[in-house]
Amino acid sequence: MHVVNPAVIAKWSLERLEEGYLQNRLAILEHALQSAGKVPSTECVRSAVEFLQEQTDITLTSAELLSLLDLYPYAKAKLADYGWGDTEVGDLILDVIAHAYLGSRWPMNGDGCDTEVFLDRLRHARKSYMRLVQAA
Repeated sequence: MHVVNPAVIAKWSLERLEEGYLQNRLAILEHALQSAGKVPSTECVRSAVEFLQEQTDITLTSAELLSLLDLYPYAKAKLADYGWGDTEVGDLILDVIAHAYLGSRWPMNGDGCDTEVFLDRLRHARKSYMRLVQAA
């Protein structure tokens, strides 16, 4: 779910664009199209929920995570296809949570982000979301 800044892409030559980046993007698109509609196993979803709890201290039900994953079909398909043991799947699930609640991706090395502060903001956003849902 990593997004490249448009200004960065605009600076690349067409050769640079073709050298790996487009092949990677096309592979991602192809996988997403082939995997549309796939549903991860109950065990995979349960493992993802446990992982999120461990990493973020945010508790989701399996149904809540599946609902969020409906908004991120590529991550849902990866979880269905590769299962929980895949490192990329874990990273995608963290990105889903960060994007769903904060409109961000999960912090990466080199971001200069205080992860504890980020997690605090993420937890706050989740609580705010839950208050809105309960009020509706």
